[in-house]
Amino acid sequence: MRDITALHPELQKKAALLKKECKEQGISILFSECLRTRSEQDALYAQGRTTPGSVVTNAKGSTYSSQHQWGIAIDFYIDMDIDGDGDKKDDAFNNSTGMFERVGSVAKSIGLGWGGDWSSIKDRPHLYLPDWGSTTTRLKQLYGAPERFMETWKDGKVTVEAVQESNKVSPAGYERTQFIMDVQSCTGSKVDGKAGRETIGNTITVSALKNRKHPAVIPLQKRLNALGHNCGNVDGIAGPKFTAAVNSYQKSVLGYKNLDGEVTAGKKMWKSLLGMI
Repeated sequence: MRDITALHPELQKKAALLKKECKEQGISILFSECLRTRSEQDALYAQGRTTPGSVVTNAKGSTYSSQHQWGIAIDFYIDMDIDGDGDKKDDAFNNSTGMFERVGSVAKSIGLGWGGDWSSIKDRPHLYLPDWGSTTTRLKQLYGAPERFMETWKDGKVTVEAVQESNKVSPAGYERTQFIMDVQSCTGSKVDGKAGRETIGNTITVSALKNRKHPAVIPLQKRLNALGHNCGNVDGIAGPKFTAAVNSYQKSVLGYKNLDGEVTAGKKMWKSLLGMI
C-alpha cells in the first residue's frame, strides 16, 4: 500500500519533515511502501525463495515480523536524475553517489531508524519509528497483532478494519475483553472482562494431551485465530492445528526457543493472551 495516511500518526509527521529536510539539502525523495498486509508480506517473503527474484526480506507475513505490517515503517526512493541521462525513473534506487546514506543520516537526525544500519539484510530505502526497537518483537509481546496496536493510536487515519480484513479477522473480531469473559465463564471466575489474580489462578493447562476437550479450548481457538495463528475450525478440540497455533504464538510472540504446544495453567502464555503482560 502507498497510502501514507494509513501509517502511525508520528511516522506521518516525521516523513513530511524528512522530505522537507532533504529538500533543503538538495535531495528529492518520494515514498513507496507504507502499510503492508499479511498477504503482501508473505508474497514479498516468497520472492527469491519460491518465486523469481532476489531475497529482500526475512520477515514472514504470518508472523507479523515486518514493521510495515504495524504501520511504523515507510520506504523511500530517489526522485532525481543521478546519472545525468535526463531520466529520473531509472535512478530511483541508484546509490552510486551514496544518496541513500545521505537520506539515512537526515532520517536519523530527526529520530527515525534506518534499515541501512541493519546487518543481516541491509535495507537502505527502509525507515521506521525506533520506539519499539529495530524489530517487531516488543510490539508482538505488547499487542499480539497489528490491529490491537492501531487501536491505541490517538489520531490520524487508523485502518483497523482494513488490516483485520486482510488478516482474515472479522471487523467485529474476537476481542480480548470477550475472550477474557469466555475464559472466566468456563473456568469459574467472576465474569467481568477484567483479567486479574482470580482469572489467571483459575486457568487450566490445555494441550493435545491435557484437557484437550475442556470448554476453554473454544475461546483459545477463537483468540489464536483472531491473532493470526491458524487453529483451523473452532471445534473445541485441541488437536494438531491447535498445537501448531500454540507453537506459532510461543515462537513469534513470546520468543520461546523450546516449543511445547501447551497453554500451561497460570503461566506466561495465558497471561499474554489475557493481556496481563
